[in-house]
Amino acid sequence: MNIKFLMQKMHTAKNDAESNSVKNEIINLFSSLSDEEKDTVRKDFINGLHEKIDEGKKLMERVDIYIEIKGISKYISLNMIANDYFGKSRSWLHQRLRGHTVNGKPAEFTEEERRKFAYALNDISKKMYDASLKIA
Repeated sequence: MNIKFLMQKMHTAKNDAESNSVKNEIINLFSSLSDEEKDTVRKDFINGLHEKIDEGKKLMERVDIYIEIKGISKYISLNMIANDYFGKSRSWLHQRLRGHTVNGKPAEFTEEERRKFAYALNDISKKMYDASLKIA
């Protein structure tokens, strides 16, 4: 059994007793490794942490966009934004706003799409502002 597998097993443990049992297996296995193997395990662990941090950052970006849009989505047509600015369907836009799983991974905006989405919102706000000036 490898340590990576045991770490996953520990995180899915159903109770403290099971978690502690797996933790002891990890400690015993780690202590039996050579110094070189221990260094490899440490590096793999650090790389795994960095990957999880990156995943967390992406999730927070997606949540931030969704929270901002949720407050104005009843006043604007997300369907129109998807069609006019991206040439895509409303469901495509919603998949990215909510991080739905598409082809086995969470859908997200590329940097270019994020800029385009921001441009679309800005463009719509200018059109609304111009219309308000004409009315007033």
